[in-house]
Amino acid sequence: MFRKVLLYFVLARALSVLGDRVTDVVLPLAVLMASGSAVTAGLVGAAGQLPQVVAAAQVGTLVDRRERRGLMVAADLVRAVVFVVIAAEVVFGGARLAPLVLLALVVGVADAVFHVAAGSYLPNVVAERDLMRANGYVEGSDAAATLAGPAAGGGLLQWAGPPAAFVVNVMSFVGSALLLLRLPRNVPGGGESGVGDSVLAGVRLVLRDRVQRVLLVGACYTHLLAAAVFLPLLVRADEELGLAPLTIGLVVSAAGVGGLVSSLLLARFLDVERWRVLLAVVLVVNGAAAGALALLADPLWLAVVVLVLDGASALAFVVVATTRQRITADALRGRVIAASSAMTGAARMLALAEPAY
Repeated sequence: MFRKVLLYFVLARALSVLGDRVTDVVLPLAVLMASGSAVTAGLVGAAGQLPQVVAAAQVGTLVDRRERRGLMVAADLVRAVVFVVIAAEVVFGGARLAPLVLLALVVGVADAVFHVAAGSYLPNVVAERDLMRANGYVEGSDAAATLAGPAAGGGLLQWAGPPAAFVVNVMSFVGSALLLLRLPRNVPGGGESGVGDSVLAGVRLVLRDRVQRVLLVGACYTHLLAAAVFLPLLVRADEELGLAPLTIGLVVSAAGVGGLVSSLLLARFLDVERWRVLLAVVLVVNGAAAGALALLADPLWLAVVVLVLDGASALAFVVVATTRQRITADALRGRVIAASSAMTGAARMLALAEPAY
């Protein structure tokens, strides 16, 4: 039963994340092609990310008060319908800014609901002893989707045009919803949280509890480092090292391979009881790999270091997710995950914006 439920969950989540990664490429490029405005494309992309930060408290409360499998299914179906409307606007409506920003905001809210509900759902269908391994499979499926999604989206956009790309996007969300319907329902349980039942209860717990703070710092550090090294790596590879675009792409693609290998092959051997040591080790490896990227010039070694960096990041996410799920009461899990995601998302946005100053 464990394997069957986990298989459906991982496949459903992988399809949903695949839709997200296809969207990351297809939506801004399709808007740019239709409108000819980089500003419009940028605003639409930013609108899709905004709800994950500003609406986190409301999303977490919803996940803690409603049946979680149903929320994931609804989030998938909402995104499928909205992308049909977005496709119509891009292809036939001239890619107008206001409708696209509004639709992107709806997609962003649905994204946030799905991912918070998924993180809250998993511990209730997987035994605690299997939780680290299950999160490894989840992180591995995310890495696979991240590896395949952008290339698939770009290829479809180039060779088949925006309509075909949006059709594949819609189908990924519908497929995820159909798989989720095969899973058991999950109504949030009770339990003493110690911080009340308010919308901001998750934020208060994350800031007050020492272990939650350590997990938050670890996650923020990992996100900050990954975001902070990406753009400088691209600039250095192009301007200083003079690498060809294909070579740069292959170097960056090593990240997906690292995340896939470490989460699928290594996570199963981790001992969740030693999470502090595990987290410290992967964060040190992360820092060392980031420093090495500024010193190395050979493309092969750059790819190896990128692989190590993303592999360590994937393990950090597995350790953080598993520990947070284990120590957080089910009745509060959605709000804690949403609050933590909002804070790490804000940290990532700051890191991405920093090179502009």
